[in-house]
Amino acid sequence: MSRADVVTSGDIELLRAVARGRSVARAARALRMSRDRAVYRLDRLARAFGGPIVVGVRGGAGHGGSALTPLGDRIVRGGFASLELLDARPTVPLSVPNLLRGVYHGAPPAAEVHVRPSLRLKVTFPAEDGASVALLLDPEAVVVARRRFASSARNVLAATVEAVRPGRRGRELTLVVRTAGPRLRVALTEGAVRQLGLAPGVAVWLYVKATALRPVSAPAHRPR
Repeated sequence: MSRADVVTSGDIELLRAVARGRSVARAARALRMSRDRAVYRLDRLARAFGGPIVVGVRGGAGHGGSALTPLGDRIVRGGFASLELLDARPTVPLSVPNLLRGVYHGAPPAAEVHVRPSLRLKVTFPAEDGASVALLLDPEAVVVARRRFASSARNVLAATVEAVRPGRRGRELTLVVRTAGPRLRVALTEGAVRQLGLAPGVAVWLYVKATALRPVSAPAHRPR
């Protein structure tokens, strides 16, 4: 199992935002995610690397906040490759329904993968123009909203909730949504589902950063 199956570029952005703002809540707002999701991702990293990444601090002008632990600081300075994972298993198994196949067009920073005529996803990785590629989308890397808002995410998809299912642990839930292309699964906390009023039939917007779409090994060939 590769390290990329456990940690994502979004995790790196979150840790850097915590380091800058010295607050998990401020980091979450800066990245346009819920505080619950930010805490969930930090807990996930702590399980993967065998120790706390962020610690609460008290006092000071800001009346307390959060700071990176030595482990978290090492990750920010040296990257995830500077540490050993606690084990080789992903802390949140990636979902097969989030394996997407399409045809690569263009080149970074304007590259796209055409999954269907109605679904074109912007990506950041290089590939041969016209090649068939497979993408994996981490269920935790998707931001869900009831309305459109300004965002740095390069992929904004209209979708409809088809089901809300129990996740693998405690308060985690899996949202099954239908886009203009395939069905996707999104990992959310129970609190986020309640706050957004998500239920079958509800229309939502999905925000997916181009860096969250990762190529995976799959038979690739040029269309004949």
